[in-house]
Amino acid sequence: MRLTYAEAGVDIDKKSDAIDSLVKVLGFSRKGLGNRIDLDGGYAGFIEFGSYALGLATDGVGTKLMVANAMHKWDTVGIDCVAMNANDLICVGAEPLSFVDYIAIDKPDEDLANQLGRGIAKGAELANVSLVGGEFAILPQMVNGFDLAGTCLGWVKKNKIITGKKCVPGDVIIGLRSS
Repeated sequence: MRLTYAEAGVDIDKKSDAIDSLVKVLGFSRKGLGNRIDLDGGYAGFIEFGSYALGLATDGVGTKLMVANAMHKWDTVGIDCVAMNANDLICVGAEPLSFVDYIAIDKPDEDLANQLGRGIAKGAELANVSLVGGEFAILPQMVNGFDLAGTCLGWVKKNKIITGKKCVPGDVIIGLRSS
């Protein structure tokens, strides 16, 4: 059985239009150190830092939370949250350095929080990133259950950023099996 985003109620074209509407007004970049490096697409955003670039990647766990909720097992989504953000940096040539999480929840739950924390800590260990903070927001009128997202910071020499522009027909792609 083949499932599509449309069958799940997600209109990819409308999502793209909404993103385009957002991005077209987000053009500001600070002056001096930390100026945005404009790249076409990619998995992370970069700012200048001397001869280096600092990369930032942000992502959430998404619908995997539904599986975790059904199983009452939330430690694995913490690992996943760190991993997908660190992987986004690795894909553009950056070495992940640190991670912050964002947990939005309808009501405090000690077991859930503990499991998420254990998973995030394990994910940080596996990705070799420092956990430097986060946010635990209680939003009963806005959230039904909880949501988990994070941001990872990494670094790369500016001339080593991978954009995909150097890819040519005949290049080899290596796929690694995921756990």
